[in-house]
Amino acid sequence: MKPARFAALSFSLLAALVALVALTPLGSAADAPLPRQLMTVGVPIPVPRAIGRFEQLLIDPKYRDLIAVHASSNELLFVNVDSGEIERRVLVGPGRGVAVDVYDGKIFVGTDDGYISQLNRRWLVENQRIYTNGPVGSVAFDPRNGRLYAVHAGGNEIWVIQGKTDKIQQFDVPVANGPRSIIYDSGSDRLYLNISSTNSVAVIDPNTNTVTGSLALGDVTDPTGIAVDAKGHRLFSAGSNGKVAIIDLTSGRLTGTVSVAPRTDQLAYDDALNKLYAASGIGLITVIADNGQAFDRIGDVTVPRGSHSLAIDPKTHNVWIAYGGDQNDFVVKLLPPTSPAPSASPAVSETAPPISTPGAPQPSGR
Repeated sequence: MKPARFAALSFSLLAALVALVALTPLGSAADAPLPRQLMTVGVPIPVPRAIGRFEQLLIDPKYRDLIAVHASSNELLFVNVDSGEIERRVLVGPGRGVAVDVYDGKIFVGTDDGYISQLNRRWLVENQRIYTNGPVGSVAFDPRNGRLYAVHAGGNEIWVIQGKTDKIQQFDVPVANGPRSIIYDSGSDRLYLNISSTNSVAVIDPNTNTVTGSLALGDVTDPTGIAVDAKGHRLFSAGSNGKVAIIDLTSGRLTGTVSVAPRTDQLAYDDALNKLYAASGIGLITVIADNGQAFDRIGDVTVPRGSHSLAIDPKTHNVWIAYGGDQNDFVVKLLPPTSPAPSASPAVSETAPPISTPGAPQPSGR
């Protein structure tokens, strides 16, 4: 190449480089770090079925199982959360809520057909059916008194079943019309029940089986999902209108309301990461966490439509969801990013020693 042409070409390249630098402002998006991915969506695991949908999801940490109520297929699905393999599909009827009796080695499933299916937790087979006088919705197990609390779907009562004997107690717990999801909180030793007719949460004392109070939910309407932070003494209640109420269980006061995706159904709280996940049927999982200023919405994860239920693996902190497809239904694992030590839940400074109750049930072995 001739010196004159080389000099001209070099000058042209230098001029272009100077122009490019001049057009790039300091501190531009090119220099900014890439936005952090909230979660990584795993490969869907197909679940062959008759036209079906999922209701509640639950993780059994002892046996490393995702327990999924596969309602329209009348099955309870067990997926190993470590291998991703489907371990068992048990015919239980049109299920809704599910709970694990950690002391007597049982799994209870409430059904629309007016009974509770009781399964052996180890062998994953149905032992018997406990018949009620109406459809059974959400269920919760109290490990301190060894009893199952089963919501009469569309009714105004909660049935109380002794876990060891599978017998329904003579007296139920009267509640207001429109009972929805129920949960037991070990921190307060109370049961909390969403009431859609009053947009509130009923407080139930399991020692007396009576409603002892009501928690107002502010802007939340038609409350569905419910979760508790036992260490931080907080309750979360989600409405189908896209609002989540945060309640201080020590004072019973509403401390905040967070906007989430509409049609939010199930909630799940990770007490180790101090994160709340809200599943919406429109195809979004809202993540709520400490953003440095408040416990608030930090973003959404796009998932398939119909993913209205979810569960957290306490060991890996993975979030599991389920949804229906055209030919198969699917369960999917969502992986959170590797992060520094999470912010602490607003808990008391020390963990209280476990309460020892004379005659309380003891956990059963496998």
